[in-house]
Amino acid sequence: MVRVRGEGLNAATAFSGGFNGIPAPDSPLDLRAQAEGQLHALLLAEGIAPRAVYRPGEVCRLLRISPTTLRQFCELAEHPAVKNADPRALDSFLVGCHHRIAHAALVDWLVRNLKFQREG
Repeated sequence: MVRVRGEGLNAATAFSGGFNGIPAPDSPLDLRAQAEGQLHALLLAEGIAPRAVYRPGEVCRLLRISPTTLRQFCELAEHPAVKNADPRALDSFLVGCHHRIAHAALVDWLVRNLKFQREG
């Protein structure tokens, strides 16, 4: 057991990351709060009012992607049989033949992609 001088604790409990200088990974709540803040900032920057459901054109402006890319992201989420879903998959629902994206789905997408960027 490694002891920290003067503390009487082992190194694993003395530092949150387990090693000196390596920070602990962000908790899911921190990532969710960060994603909510990022989405709020994007909504303000684009002049879109926060609401429960967004149209495809609004989501394309927020994420700065093309309508084709958005359609592909939505199609990735339409296959529930896939065990390890692609982090780019964006949950949506159809109104007639038009996709609608819920605010919660956008936040979840941002959380997955913030985490994916950190791990990738």
